[in-house]
Amino acid sequence: MRGRVLRVAVPMSLLAVAALAQTAPPATSTPTPTPAPAEAAGAPAGRAVAHSAEPPLAVSEPLPLGSIEAVAASPVTTGEEGSTRGEFVLAPIPISDPTVGSGLGLTAAYTFAKKDPDDSSPPPVVGAGGFYTSNGSWGGAAVAKLSLKQDRYRLAGAGFIGSINYDLFPAGADREGIAITQEIEFFAGEFMVGLGKRWYAGAVATWADTEVHREDADDNVEGLPIPRDRLDSTLVGLGLTVERDSRDSMFYPTTGSRLQFVANHNDTSFGGDFTYTKTWLIYSKYLTLSDPVVLAIQGGGCHASEGGPFYSLCLFGTRNLLRGYTVGQYLDRWMVAAQAEGRWRFANRWIATGFAGVGVVEPALPRWAETDSLPAAGVGLHWIAAPENLITVRAEYAIGEGGQHGFYVAIGQAF
Repeated sequence: MRGRVLRVAVPMSLLAVAALAQTAPPATSTPTPTPAPAEAAGAPAGRAVAHSAEPPLAVSEPLPLGSIEAVAASPVTTGEEGSTRGEFVLAPIPISDPTVGSGLGLTAAYTFAKKDPDDSSPPPVVGAGGFYTSNGSWGGAAVAKLSLKQDRYRLAGAGFIGSINYDLFPAGADREGIAITQEIEFFAGEFMVGLGKRWYAGAVATWADTEVHREDADDNVEGLPIPRDRLDSTLVGLGLTVERDSRDSMFYPTTGSRLQFVANHNDTSFGGDFTYTKTWLIYSKYLTLSDPVVLAIQGGGCHASEGGPFYSLCLFGTRNLLRGYTVGQYLDRWMVAAQAEGRWRFANRWIATGFAGVGVVEPALPRWAETDSLPAAGVGLHWIAAPENLITVRAEYAIGEGGQHGFYVAIGQAF
């Protein structure tokens, strides 16, 4: 494979900063999170730092934890149009998260060279990642994306297996959580067809198996605010995905936009244990303000119908909407968020960013004037690890409401 380039994605200075960063738990002044809806009649409601078992492939999200997403999800992204050189990116990812503790992940991705220089379709991409943290959480993922017939068809596949230790917060509890373990196996496939004028539509199929139990004993479920029949479950879903993508690059867009719609329906008739639908709608716009400065704007929302397990709800902070919050601290059936980010390429291999946004999480369709909003803001520093495809490694710090904050290290742009 001609033109292969080997890059070690994180310089020592960036690793040193990331290794020293520690994300502290939210201060006691943190506002009370939105309680999750009750799972069944008479069952206590719960809010959880939870792990979604059915992410669509349209957006990188094998796990709803910012630092772990960087390890397991980053290779999903595809390369820049017009590239005729293969590139390999290998990145150790430090993890510091109040949910799972500190640890280290490793992610690798390879974008294949294209034989035809006039082929404008994204190059094929394969990747894998894994992580381990101080509280015993671990996981691994493998992903692949392929475009065929001058980008007429798009294929994607992903798999994840892991065991995550975290706290489940019963509704009304103020900082007191129940330590649980959630074991996850997840597989998904996606097929999309080009409809012309940069529109794509297709289907996504997902399968997930998850087991929830207390950390101290596998058979001890006393005190968990979850019905027993929902502790161990299988999810099988079929969904519709629609996308319009006019970005000039999939790694570092400077113009164009991207619209994503995914509706994934899980059903007992497919062989799963629950019947519910989870829907995402996300729109991103990119503007070049000057040669080195790009403005990225994004708005999106999520809706989860009744009938699913607690981890099927809309988790605030997933899909990088927004950064600065512990994922799962706020969750409910509706979530809406908007953010903007300025990106300044001040040197050949370096980019500085600043971002801000606001969101809401509610049991019914949010009305901005009638609900408490959750603002966030932060700054970041990116190093261009693979210049051929403008693949970056980013380190970011974000602050949310009530003293919540987070440090993130990931591959690629946040959106």
